[in-house]
Amino acid sequence: MAYDINYNDERFLQVNADKKAALTEAENVYNGMINESDKYYQAQIDASKQWADTQTDLQNQQTDFAIEQINQQKEQAHKDSVKEQSGAYVDWQKQSNKYGVNAEQMAASGLENSGFSESSQVAMYTAYQNRLATARDGYSRAVLNYDNAIKDARLQNSSALAEIAFGALQQQLELSLQGFQYKNTLVLEKANKKLEIDNIHYNRYQDVLNQINTENALAEQVRQYNASLEEEKRQYNESLAFQKAQFEEEKRQFNETMAYNKSNSGGVSSNGGDYRLLDDDSKEKTLAEGFTEEQQKALFQKIGMNRTYQGRVNTIQRLLEAGTINETQAQELLVKFTD
Repeated sequence: MAYDINYNDERFLQVNADKKAALTEAENVYNGMINESDKYYQAQIDASKQWADTQTDLQNQQTDFAIEQINQQKEQAHKDSVKEQSGAYVDWQKQSNKYGVNAEQMAASGLENSGFSESSQVAMYTAYQNRLATARDGYSRAVLNYDNAIKDARLQNSSALAEIAFGALQQQLELSLQGFQYKNTLVLEKANKKLEIDNIHYNRYQDVLNQINTENALAEQVRQYNASLEEEKRQYNESLAFQKAQFEEEKRQFNETMAYNKSNSGGVSSNGGDYRLLDDDSKEKTLAEGFTEEQQKALFQKIGMNRTYQGRVNTIQRLLEAGTINETQAQELLVKFTD
C-alpha cells in the first residue's frame, strides 16, 4: 500500500544536512591536500632549478678560472718570446759591433775587412734571424696551443653545463610526473570519498523512508483496528439494545401471564396441565428464606447455563410453573439474571 510521505520530515532534513556537511568536509580536506601537494612538488622543482643555477655558476667560474690561467700562460709565453727576440737582437748587436769584442779579436788576427769578416757578419745576422724565427714560431705554436686549450675548456664547460641542465631537467620532469600522479590519486580518492558519502547517506535516507513507511503501516493498522472495534462496539450495542427491548417485551408478557394465571388459578400454578397447590407459607418467601445455600447454587447454575435472555426467562418460567419457586422468588431471579 502506498502512503503519503512527508519529505519535510525532520529526519530527512537531518540526513541531508549531515550529507552536505560530510561532503563539505571531504572537499576541504582533499582540496587542502591537493594544494599542499602542489606547493611541495613546486618547491622541489624550484630547488632543482636553484641547484642547476648554482652548479652552472660554479662550472662557469671553474671554466673562467681555467681560461684565465691559460691566458696568463699565453701572456707569459708572449713575454718570453719578446725577451728571446730582444736577447737575440742584443747578442747580434754585440757580435756585429765594429768596436766590439769580436771585431777586436778579428783585428788582432788580421782578419779585419777581410772576406772572413764579411762572412762572419752574415753568419751572425743569419743566426740572429734564426733565433727570431724560432722565437716567433715557438710563440705562435704556444698561442695556438693556448687558444685550443681555451676552446677545449669552453667546450668542456658547455658539455658540463649541458649535463647539469639535462640532469636538472630530468629531475624536474620526474618531480612534475610524481606531483601529477599524486595529485591525480588525491582527485580520485576525493571522488571515491564523495561517492562513499553519497552511498552512506542514501542508505540512511532509505532507512528513514522505510521507518516512516513502517510507522504509516502501523498507524493504518491501528486505524483499521479502531474502526473495526468501533463497528463491533456499535453492532454489540445495537444487539444489546435489541435484546434488552426483546427482554422487556418478554418480561411484560411474562408479568401479564403471571397476573392472569394468578387471577384465574386462585393460588394454583400450572405445570403443563399438572397443577400443584402452593401452601400459604411458601408463597411469599424469598430465595434466601425458601432455599439453602446449596439449593440456591444449584438453582443459579441451572438458570445460568442458558446463554440468552430468552433461555433464562423460559427456565425461570418453567420453574415457576413447576411450583419449584414462587412469584417473589421468580421476580428475584429475573432481576438477577436479566438486568
